[in-house]
Amino acid sequence: MATTAKKVIQSNKAENLSTLTIALEKAHAIIKEETNAPKVTILVTRNLKGRKGHFTHFTPWTTKEGDAFNEIAFNLEHFTTAEELLSTLLHEVAHSLNFANEIKDTSSNQYHNEKFKSQAEALGLKTKEVKGKGHASTELTEFGAKRWAKALKIITDALALTATGEGAQKPKGRNTNLTKAVCDCGNIIRASATVITAGVRCENCEELFREEA
Repeated sequence: MATTAKKVIQSNKAENLSTLTIALEKAHAIIKEETNAPKVTILVTRNLKGRKGHFTHFTPWTTKEGDAFNEIAFNLEHFTTAEELLSTLLHEVAHSLNFANEIKDTSSNQYHNEKFKSQAEALGLKTKEVKGKGHASTELTEFGAKRWAKALKIITDALALTATGEGAQKPKGRNTNLTKAVCDCGNIIRASATVITAGVRCENCEELFREEA
């Protein structure tokens, strides 16, 4: 039986989450190179107010050199397959491209308009209307799977590598450098210790995330 993204986060093993986070970063880098999408930090969390993914329309991350960039977050509890993860990554990339080009593609109630639909379909997604949310539902098309085959393979392989007792061989030398951090309202993120120390603020409680003891 294959390991799903939901099982990875339920296993609560840092090395598993780290492996999948790194895979999503690599997949985003492939998409960014072709589309010139904005640079982002990829986060894996448990609480996105019911959403599968989220793109920040502000820049919560800065480097020591002063460069600021956005964030794409994933709630792995909503995913089963690599195709679903890639679909959501592309969904958020569509938002990021529109944001970079100063195109408003959603309203305050998260209604996804025709401008979002156009960008999402250009990336290889099929959109479906959701009552009150516009074209908010997306799924990977055959064209999208072929166009982003390299990114899809990276995510698929990461899910296989994080298998725990399900027949897959555990990989050697996993990167376990991501640090688990929590905020006052209980949201959880995983990022490098340097990033946590620099300061990351929760959107819900507006308090800084701190490394879990």
